[in-house]
Amino acid sequence: MKKVLVFALLSMLIVFLAACGSDNDNNAGGDKELSDKLYVFNFSEYIPQEVLDDFEKEFGVEVVYSTYNSNHEMLTKVQSGTVAYDLVFPSDYYVKQMADNDLLQEINFDNIPNYENIADAWHDMPFDPENKYSVPFMYGYDGIAYNKEFIKEAPTSWEDLWNPEYAGKVLLLEESKEVSNMLQQLLGNDMNNPTEDQLEEGFDKLKELVPNVLAFDATPSDRLVSGEAWIAHGYSGAAATAWLENDNIDFVLPKEGGIVWMDTMVIPKTSKNKYTAETFINYILRPEVSKQISEYIPYGNPNKAALEILPENIKNSPGLNFPDEVIKRAEWNLPLDAERTQIMNRLFQESKVE
Repeated sequence: MKKVLVFALLSMLIVFLAACGSDNDNNAGGDKELSDKLYVFNFSEYIPQEVLDDFEKEFGVEVVYSTYNSNHEMLTKVQSGTVAYDLVFPSDYYVKQMADNDLLQEINFDNIPNYENIADAWHDMPFDPENKYSVPFMYGYDGIAYNKEFIKEAPTSWEDLWNPEYAGKVLLLEESKEVSNMLQQLLGNDMNNPTEDQLEEGFDKLKELVPNVLAFDATPSDRLVSGEAWIAHGYSGAAATAWLENDNIDFVLPKEGGIVWMDTMVIPKTSKNKYTAETFINYILRPEVSKQISEYIPYGNPNKAALEILPENIKNSPGLNFPDEVIKRAEWNLPLDAERTQIMNRLFQESKVE
């Protein structure tokens, strides 16, 4: 009788402890209660305020929203742990880097039924082949944006950025790897596996371009619209945003290929509100919400249900309708190892001030 009683008490204790663990372990996805606040860290001007306001009203969660200008800035702040962000929006190759460094939690897709709206083409991406850590948000390309008012003939090559007629009118992206990708493609090298000599060769080429450069700017839309800049090594989404204000803006992929990329939604290991983050992701993937985001910033949208209800003018914005043979030339960006990354960053900073 005593053995039975002891066994029963132990069983009750185990069940109680398991229940406590489930209630407090957000990493396990056991806590189904929404938090009071959700800490979101995203690129600037990437989600309209109305989308955030509507989420707050519907779910009673305050969205504490802050922004960054580059993936590098995002990674530095996530690694510092100063703020326990619940949701961040890294670009593709940063997802792999963050996962490899144990900075991300696996996502519980049971809490994201709207994931079914993501087109099959955007599943099993090379940076997250098992769909463990990331959910597609928007995609696009690195290519050449230009203002047809000042440049009458469409650019065809990265080499066009070096045209002396464009002195002081060229914009370049501000991330070293993206600039390096452009330089290595131009030189005919493997952008994801350059040698140290090829990196030096590339940034020597950048020094020749600097006299043409107005600024290194991740969001060149305003400068293209105003005519302050004529041509940019930039994102297709930035070109499309500029085009909404000035239909002289266009975007091309160069003959060397260009780069295809995807921005994603991930949950850092430091998140204390995992279930709420997954609820927010599911909300973002609603067709009408995703459509609203595309109307605000017309990047490529992987949400097939949202595409069905998008206005035609957004579907036809620059950078979204390339022929298949052009798209196939575009390359996915992959991070370099630590040693070459350090070399690349140093050469980039040195070249910018030439």
